[in-house]
Order: sequence, then structure tokens, then C-alpha cells
Amino acid sequence: MRHPRPCVVPSRAGTSPLRITAVATAALAALLATGGAQAFEIDTGNPDIAIRWDNTVRANLAARVENRDDKIGNTPAADEGTWLFDQGDMVAKRLDLLSELDVIYKKRYGARISGAGWFDAAYGSNGRSNPNPPLSQIPSYINNVFSSTTKRLYRGASGELLDAFVFGGVDLGDVPVNAKAGRHTIYWGESVYLGGHLHSVSYAQSPLDLQKGFATPGTEVKELFRPLNQLSAQAQITDTLSLAGQYLLEWEPARFPEGGTYLGPVDFAFNGPDRFLVANLPNNPALGPLAGQGVGFTRGNAAEPKQRGEWGLAARWTPELLDGGTAGLYYRDFADKLPQALATKVTLSPALPGVGRVPLASGSEYNMIYADRIQLLGASIAKNIGSVSASAEISYRKNMPLNSQILGVAPGLPEQGETKGPRGNTWHGLVNMLGAIAKTPLFDAATFGAELQWMHLDKVTSGETLFNGVGYAPCAAVGTAPAKGKWDGCATSSYVGTSLAFTPTWFQVLPGVDLSAPMSYAVGLKGNAAVTFGGNQGLGNYTLGLSADVQQKYRFDLKYVDFVGHYKDNGTSVTAVNGFTTYLVDRGFVSLTFKTTF
Repeated sequence: MRHPRPCVVPSRAGTSPLRITAVATAALAALLATGGAQAFEIDTGNPDIAIRWDNTVRANLAARVENRDDKIGNTPAADEGTWLFDQGDMVAKRLDLLSELDVIYKKRYGARISGAGWFDAAYGSNGRSNPNPPLSQIPSYINNVFSSTTKRLYRGASGELLDAFVFGGVDLGDVPVNAKAGRHTIYWGESVYLGGHLHSVSYAQSPLDLQKGFATPGTEVKELFRPLNQLSAQAQITDTLSLAGQYLLEWEPARFPEGGTYLGPVDFAFNGPDRFLVANLPNNPALGPLAGQGVGFTRGNAAEPKQRGEWGLAARWTPELLDGGTAGLYYRDFADKLPQALATKVTLSPALPGVGRVPLASGSEYNMIYADRIQLLGASIAKNIGSVSASAEISYRKNMPLNSQILGVAPGLPEQGETKGPRGNTWHGLVNMLGAIAKTPLFDAATFGAELQWMHLDKVTSGETLFNGVGYAPCAAVGTAPAKGKWDGCATSSYVGTSLAFTPTWFQVLPGVDLSAPMSYAVGLKGNAAVTFGGNQGLGNYTLGLSADVQQKYRFDLKYVDFVGHYKDNGTSVTAVNGFTTYLVDRGFVSLTFKTTF
């Protein structure tokens, strides 16, 4: 017998039916995670029309609890983030509003629109660099004044449109087809956490809000997706087979923690800072017009791919032989949402005594380069084993942008969607499990999640002179300097990382109050990934929290967030890091968040 006609429910992201079944085993914990608030229903007087209007208010206070690491603070590429706030300072005094409106007709047609607004009183108009010369004279923002981009995203007050789409369904013979058009998110496959997503079949299917991801480690990746204007559809071909397609009408990069902000790992990236300076030439009249000029690069506009043309197809199959399990096949042609940072213009000074020729910021430029024409072929399998939902993925990416030498010299902007940086073919995989634990002497209930990520570099196909990998030019010995290795941030042939989460819950600790203690840990276990932000050995983050759900309407979260990583130093400043977020190891903070929906 054919399954009942599916109802199209608007959402920020798609989740496989098997995953929904698995999460249902931990429904109460999920209720706690969302605060349990009910949507505001508007009575239309027509039983065929349902209107819901949600408004979620979130207030967040956060304070830095770690001392500044002087070696990081003395590093020209990373001093501003750690100097912006001192230990004990409030690093967030933020108020957010999320408003969501859903209109549904006969449970199959309708529209959704949502938007967000924010303001953060912890941020002003100015950044802050190391106050000691020479670093005080070379901030990445001119006169230490934040760019309009950084001020809008961090201080506000500002806002943005999120979802804005219509949806509906038709029956083509016996085949129900449901479609969406407009700004929405779609994700395929089985990844759960950010580390897994970066090696998933859903990689770059939507841009990520890494600004939020860095501030709230352990957040499920579906909460970090940002909607794009697109067309998507799904058809239930048979009782056991469904097909889905996606065609994007808009491209947008991931949203990054901007340089010079508290969680910005390096000062010169991404879309906010004005430049990357390492020094100023002396104000010596003997230097003539070179006197006082900045040594480094000015940030130019990003080189972006076309706004439309990304597409993908997916098939999901639930055969009897899998006993309720689901297998998936995927093909995607897409553009990257993470950049390579390359120097596209270099103007060198005349030879200077004891220094040689140096790049002058007034005539040198770097850009964020985003490449397209990446092909992905992947497969997945998911199955419930008792109360545990287990899944696995494997995928192959062709023409994938690789980890490039930071500010490697690649003269001239590339053609749209191209890059002069390295590309190659890569294998990616993950396995994960989600589950629930019943009452024990220690807690009333608990949920857990674990994900293992893996990647392997098949081959470098272009731009190998800029590939930041062991044995390649950027990591090779130069003069008396030895070759660089894994702990210098050079990519290795393979990488393995993990993400773990555990949340015990205690019911009715006070009348109407349920208590939980969410914990998460993510770290690279072995090797360095060959793709941008793909992971590095020893690089990671963790959170320890305590959450209270009051009357299933008000949510309070107290969390400690910190980062781990390895760097090398010369006794004064950092000389090498194994992954950019190593610069955040002194940025531990405590946050208190209140959230309610009405």
C-alpha cells in the first residue's frame, strides 16, 4: 500500500525520516533544547488555513575568564582579537529577535517568512590592537575603527531576512511531488556536527554561520545553515524510493568571525578588516617616499562565483533488506562557501638594508577567492539499532579547493569561479550515532551523540606550488629554515577527527523546572585536513553547561566555552599554529543566555 500523501512542513533544513524516528527516542530532551514553547496560532475561522507566528527573544551575557596569552598578543597577525577585551570584561551584551510566520493551506500549500534582528552593547565602533609599539601602529582596521560590515554584524542594531519561500505539492499520477521556491535551506546526508558537515555530502549546500558556530560550539550543524534563494523538490516515486533535486539561484559565502573581533582567529580575515600589516617602515627621511609606509597588503574585494547554477540530485531508498534502514546516493555540482586567501598583487620596495625588498601595502592586495565547478558523488546509509540511530557517509569531491598557503602570491584575480590556488580530488567520510539513555541513579534521562570524520587527499590537480601540504613548496625547507610539518599547519595525506556530545537531564528539580547539563567536545585526532577548515590534529573546542527549562516556556543556559590547539613560538610571539583557531586558546568565556518564544 502506498504511503499517505506527505505534508510539506516548512523548516530551516531537511532531516531524513529515519533521523526523526531516532530523535523521537529522546523527545523530552529535544523539548528542553527548544524551550518547549508553542507557536502563536492565529484563528482565521477557516479550518483549511493555519497561520502561526513565532517570536523568539534571546538575551546573552558573556564574560572573558582567561588571561591573555602574551605570545598571541604579540603576534602581528592575531593581536587584535585577544586585546579587544581583558580578562573579566563582558564580551557579549547581546539581544536577538527571531520572528517566523507560517501560512499553510490544507496542510500542503503555503508560505514562510522569517527574519532576525540583533544588538550587542559589548561592541563599540573601535577595535583594539596591542598598545605597545610597533603593533599599536599596524592595526588591521584603519585607525582601529571597525568597518561597516563588522559594526553591522556585531554591534548593530541590525537585521536580515532569513526564510522567504512558498511551497506546495501535486500528484503526478500516483507520485506525490512537493516543492519549495525562494529562500530556504536544504541539507542531505547524515552529518550532525560541524566537524562532520565539513566532510559530508551536504558540504557547502548552504553557507554556514560560523560566527554563531564559534560562539556556541557543539551546536548541531543544521542550526548553522543560512538560507539561499533556490528551487527544490522531492518526489515519492514508490513506497521505498524518493528522489530530490536542488537548483540554486543565489550564492553567499559562509559568515565568519571577522578579524579583530573577540572570536576572530586572525586579524586580516575575512570581510571586515581593511588590510594585513606586519610593520611600518621607519619615518626616516633617508627612505624618501617609503618613509612610514606599511609593510603588508590591502584587502581587496572578494572574487566570487556566479550567483546561480549550483545544483544537485539525491535518491533515498528504504529496502526490506535494510529492515527500516535508509540508503542514499547523491550528486552535486557546487561552489565553495569557504575561501582561499591569496595575494593577487604585490608591489615590492627597493632593497632595504638588512631587510631586502618588502611588499608595500599601498600597492599590494589580497583577496578572498571562492571557486566553483566542484563535483561531489556520495553515498550514505542510516539505520536504527535498538534505541541508537547509526549512520555513515562516504563521498568523493573532484576539483575541490585545497588548503592554500596563506597570502600565497598568485598575481591577478582569477576568472569568475576559478582560483589560482590549489585544487584536487579528495575522499571524505563520517560515521555517527545518536541515542538516549533511560533513567539511572545519576540522572533521569540523557541523550548522547558521537561522530567520527575522515578525509584523504587523492591527488593535487592544479596550483600545487601554493598547496600548504607536507612535501609541497610552501612547507619545504628554505635556506637555513627547516622544512615545515604537521605542527606548522601543513596538510597531511589523511585526517581523522571526532565530535562528542552528552546531555543528562533531571526532571522537576523544582516545581515546573527541568535541569540539564549539555557537554560537548570536538577535536582533530590525527593528521591535518587538506581542505579549508577541515580540521587539524589537536585543534578543537569544548563546552560545559547547565540549562534550566522553566514551565516549558523559559530557557536559561549557563555555559563555559573554550578552545584547544598547538602553536610554536620564539619566546615572545607565535611563529606557527596548527590551525587558525589555535589563536583562540586564550579566549575561554562564560555565557548566560535567556530565551523564550511567544
